[in-house]
Amino acid sequence: MEPTTVVTRRRHLDDIAEGLPQRAGALSRLFLSQSRLGISRTEAGVMGALKQRPQRITELAAAEGVTQPAITRLVDRLQGRGWVTREHDPDDGRVVMVRLTHQGEAMLGELRAEYRALVHEEMAVLPDADVETLARAIDVLDALIARLQEREA
Repeated sequence: MEPTTVVTRRRHLDDIAEGLPQRAGALSRLFLSQSRLGISRTEAGVMGALKQRPQRITELAAAEGVTQPAITRLVDRLQGRGWVTREHDPDDGRVVMVRLTHQGEAMLGELRAEYRALVHEEMAVLPDADVETLARAIDVLDALIARLQEREA
């Protein structure tokens, strides 16, 4: 690569490293503030994680970057809404697993439907080229996420 190309690439990478988390967070906050379901970003994150598989409180706390008491209170709130349940692990009765209920799965479906409708409405004004760029960005982000998850393993 030519020196100016290297410098430009570094500048782009710096801009992405700083801007991507901020933009993703802003989109999440803005969407959830407009949702009629009244769910926080952390609650949505926990619900999304539980959609993948039942998890221990400690796993949920680590994934969300919060303390175990904080995630316990959050799970209590979600359980009070009927969205999650606690069950003993069949392999180890001392372990409590948090699992989505049917009601929780339905709520996630509603949340995703709201989000899709909002995205369609807001992106309808974008040129086709911008929509295609964003669609390609999803593929690139998925590959980046996969590489970062491999590092954790």
